[in-house]
Amino acid sequence: MLMFTLQLLVAGIATGSVYALIALGIVLIYKCSGVVNFAQGAFVMLGAYLTYGLVKLGLPAYVALLGAMILMAGCGMASERLVLRPMMKAPLVAVMTVTLGMLILMKAVCLAIWGPDQLAFPRLFPDGAVDVFGIFVTYNYLAAFVLSICLSVGFLAFYQLTPIGLMQRCTADNPRAALAIGIHTSNQISLAWSMSAALAGIGGALLASLNGLSLGLADIGLVAFPVIVLGGLTSLTGALVAGLLLGVLQALTDGLLTPVAEQFLRTYTSIYSAGALQQVVPYALLVVVLLVRPEGIFGQRGTERL
Repeated sequence: MLMFTLQLLVAGIATGSVYALIALGIVLIYKCSGVVNFAQGAFVMLGAYLTYGLVKLGLPAYVALLGAMILMAGCGMASERLVLRPMMKAPLVAVMTVTLGMLILMKAVCLAIWGPDQLAFPRLFPDGAVDVFGIFVTYNYLAAFVLSICLSVGFLAFYQLTPIGLMQRCTADNPRAALAIGIHTSNQISLAWSMSAALAGIGGALLASLNGLSLGLADIGLVAFPVIVLGGLTSLTGALVAGLLLGVLQALTDGLLTPVAEQFLRTYTSIYSAGALQQVVPYALLVVVLLVRPEGIFGQRGTERL
């Protein structure tokens, strides 16, 4: 039982690291523009399909992954400049509704091009597994974890330590003050959308390498929202930690709690399945966090001068 639990922990950490990578992009856009981007799941899905398409064109897997990341960066910037920027003075609810429309549109485009069936995603990493103290970790999960963590930490370092990161933080903290000192805030918002889409795209490719390629990848954006609420809506570090935590909780729920619940139901009731409890965990956690600490684990309580 102990080894099985450790195996679940490893799988949960690997998946959670990808969740964290995707959630970082949502937090970045929210910090810079105050918009909750419902299209992040579409960027995840599109990045995976673009990687698949580039491999089918004959590019090596790693080149295709890099190419898809670049294309997604361009897609994110185009989305901000062509769709979101003209709505700069629109109510916030209208802007968020537009991002939801972008999700539906991108999903329809992918459906028209690649169809509704799940596809076998190209192999990004070698087959096989590594034995760590009796725990077998496949190269897929190991590579997804290492790549996601390296990208997440690298992005956080870029955000904190570079001049562009400083301008991003100034734009996020006080756009008017940033304008006053000569920072082109609209360009910084475009850059935020570009980086967010690129992170989502590579996250989508990693998830597809673990679970297969389908339109359902777009739904992962809904899983990312409990992650950012748990970590704190404006905390990039919180998104990283909360993503790992959520991945572990989902894995433990699927591997331990669900079989126990189903055994109980079959013994004492006529119900034979507990359903996909691991899909309920993010939203149950969301409700608990909103009740106990609405600002999230790493969030700060807002203050207002009266």
